[in-house]
Amino acid sequence: MEIGLVDLFDGSAQRDLAYMRTFALTAEAAGFSALWLPEHLVFFEEYESAYPYPAAPSSANPDVVEVHKYGDAAATAPRVEAAQEQGLLDVLQAAAELCRHTTRLRVGSSVLLLPMRDPRLLVRELATLDLFTGGRFDMGVGVGWSAEEFAAAGVPFAERGARCESNLARVSELWGRTGDEPGVPAMPDTGRPLPRILVGGHSKAAIRRAARYAGGWYPWNLTTGDFSRHLAEVEAGLRENGRSREDFHVVAGLRFHGALAELRPMVERYLELGANGVNLSLRMTPENYGDVMHEISQALGLAV
Repeated sequence: MEIGLVDLFDGSAQRDLAYMRTFALTAEAAGFSALWLPEHLVFFEEYESAYPYPAAPSSANPDVVEVHKYGDAAATAPRVEAAQEQGLLDVLQAAAELCRHTTRLRVGSSVLLLPMRDPRLLVRELATLDLFTGGRFDMGVGVGWSAEEFAAAGVPFAERGARCESNLARVSELWGRTGDEPGVPAMPDTGRPLPRILVGGHSKAAIRRAARYAGGWYPWNLTTGDFSRHLAEVEAGLRENGRSREDFHVVAGLRFHGALAELRPMVERYLELGANGVNLSLRMTPENYGDVMHEISQALGLAV
C-alpha cells in the first residue's frame, strides 16, 4: 500500500527541526510512503469564504459523509484547524529538510497555492528541490479557497483559476530548458523529468486541469462513491486529451477519525476503485505521533 501522512511543521518549540527529523524517520521506519505538507500564507480568526471540501467520509460506511460534530450548520463553514497566530514552515524548504534525514520517504505539498506563485521562480525552486531530494518531491497544487488569504497576498481572487492553469502550463514549458534562453531562469539541470504535479480538488474545473495539465489528481474527503464518480470524469478527460491512466497518479486524501479496525477496508476500497495511494490526516500530536504511526502501520500491514 502507498500510504502517506498529512501533517504540518511550524518551527515551534514542540515542532522544531529535531522533531521534524524524528517524525520523518519514524514514518519511514513504520512503512509510510510519504509526508504531505499543507500550505497557507496567512491564517485568520474568522472567514467569510466558504471552505470547499466536504466533511470526512464515515469510516464505518465510506459512502456516507460523517456527521460533523458541531452540527449541520458547520458542515459548510471553513474548517481551518489553526489560529491566526499559527506559524507554518515554507513547504518546499521543509520538504528538503525532511528528505535530508530519510532515504526512501517522499514528500508532497497538500496543496501548494499555485496562483500565488511566479512560475519562473517556482520552476527554479522545483529544480533545486529535485536536486536536493533526489527526485522525491511531489507537488500537489490547488487554486485556494480563501479570498482573505489572496487579498493579503495581493493576488486577485477572481483570477486564481486562470492563473493556476497558466502557471501549470508555464512550469512544464520551462522545465529542463537552459538559462541562456530569453526569459528562462538560471536553474540546475537535474536530468530528471518534471516532478509529479497533482491537481487537488474535485470541481469540474479541477478535474479538467488535472486531465489536461497535470501528472495526477488529489481529491480530499470524498466518499468512495463520489471518488469513483469523479475518477471516471478524470479518466474521460484524460482520453479527450490523448492521455491514459498509465502515467497518471491518483492519491485519495482524507481526514480519518474512525475506529482502527475500519481503516484497512476503507483504504482498500479506494485502491480497488483506482487510487494509487491514500493520504491520511490523523490529528497526531508531538506526544502521541509515534504510537499512532505504529498502530496505523500495524493495521495496514505497512511495516517492513
